[in-house]
Amino acid sequence: MGKVYEDDYRIPGFAGDRYGRAGLANMMNVMLEISERQLETLHAGMDAINEFQAGWVITQYHMDIQRMPRIEEPLRVGTEATTYNKFFTYRDYWIDDAQGQRLVTVNSNWVIMDLRTRKIVDVIPELVERVGAASDRKIKRFPRLKKITTPDGQEDFHVRYFDIDSNGHVNNAHYLEWMENSLGYDFLSTHTLRGADIRYEREVAYGTTPVAQYQHDPDDPTKTLHRVVTGEQVNAEAQMTWQDTGGDRKSGSAGMPRPIS
Repeated sequence: MGKVYEDDYRIPGFAGDRYGRAGLANMMNVMLEISERQLETLHAGMDAINEFQAGWVITQYHMDIQRMPRIEEPLRVGTEATTYNKFFTYRDYWIDDAQGQRLVTVNSNWVIMDLRTRKIVDVIPELVERVGAASDRKIKRFPRLKKITTPDGQEDFHVRYFDIDSNGHVNNAHYLEWMENSLGYDFLSTHTLRGADIRYEREVAYGTTPVAQYQHDPDDPTKTLHRVVTGEQVNAEAQMTWQDTGGDRKSGSAGMPRPIS
């Protein structure tokens, strides 16, 4: 297994919703920040991969959420690069509360992109071995995503300058933000996220207007299906699992979901 890295963290107030919960995009940004701290200490971060004129690109996330972290809550955030093969590297993330209870677990799948050609290239063993990841030819399978058939709603988002990251493409957390926001005020005010799967397909370019579409899963009332499209091109797809906390919204405790029986 890889080298485990953990650090204390408090999510700042500006990164929460009206109930003081971290949104999905901000929560992922916290975990990515922690992994970047680890990579920098091991000379495997942005400067190191830039020496190869390449960049890390996320392809999939699988998330299990007991409850969403709250702003200013003492947290322990951790990460570990686990294995790699010719095409993919795998990294886990987690968030614990002050009592050591696991709040969030995330499994992820990454590839390396040549920043000159914008094409995916083979994993660079020299980089992943610096973080202790083990070579393993096995390709890990992530849950199959159910596809949208007829969208229940959608929202347009224009890609701005500050949406672009150092790899020259839209920061992957923005896709999550678009997908969540498309569900609207009423839904997000009365539901809390309990899990999510997302697969990234194609880059979204600067200056374009991607559309975030959603559909309530006709077979499971706890799930929503999502995709981000630009014209006829699918950029990302996801499915999310929710818990209805509508009865708690006046007290502002929607960030503390009732146990599922």
